[in-house]
Amino acid sequence: MKQLFDFFPVAIFVAVYFNTKDIILSTMFLVGASAVQLAVGLLVYKKVEKIHLYTFLVLAVMGGLTIAFKDPTFIMWKPTVINWTFAMAILGSQFIGERPIVQRLIEGLLKQAPHLTIDVPQDKWKGLNLSWVVFFIFLGAVNIYVAKNYDESTWVTFKLVGMTLFNLIFFVGQFAYLSKFMTEDPEDETTSTETEQNPEITANKSQKQD
Repeated sequence: MKQLFDFFPVAIFVAVYFNTKDIILSTMFLVGASAVQLAVGLLVYKKVEKIHLYTFLVLAVMGGLTIAFKDPTFIMWKPTVINWTFAMAILGSQFIGERPIVQRLIEGLLKQAPHLTIDVPQDKWKGLNLSWVVFFIFLGAVNIYVAKNYDESTWVTFKLVGMTLFNLIFFVGQFAYLSKFMTEDPEDETTSTETEQNPEITANKSQKQD
């Protein structure tokens, strides 16, 4: 559900564009949808995701320039600005702080799966971190290439389909590689299995708590 929520502004932008072929109007809807995304995140999740806030700030500037000057160049450059900023931040974490951003991100995600542990050598983490830098630089460069060499409609399709596929392939590959360093805690698995097979265990635990 949260992934769909993250995708909401882009979906609105693409839907409006292919129904009107008006990128200025589509940009207005994109800025509005991003503002709604921030408001809903604050109301429902009681917090504003940093990535949503940063994306909205860049969008407000680039989208605002597109609307003010009626020039789609600014909104077309937005993905590149965002991706290259990510690349610089990730590269900076290679030298600043105890752990690279990618390591902190992956270890944070794995907290949602306490039965899994990961043991990656520090030099491997730095290698993974650099691979993200290269990926975001590549994604930003491809966006500029498509924006400059293809028509507006093709760029909008690339923004929806192409970037999604690039991200999907990259992140699936990353987690396939990281799976070699993951182990599953047999105790958690055994406890879970015993609980499922013996409802009395759960009942007894509940009685003890009472």
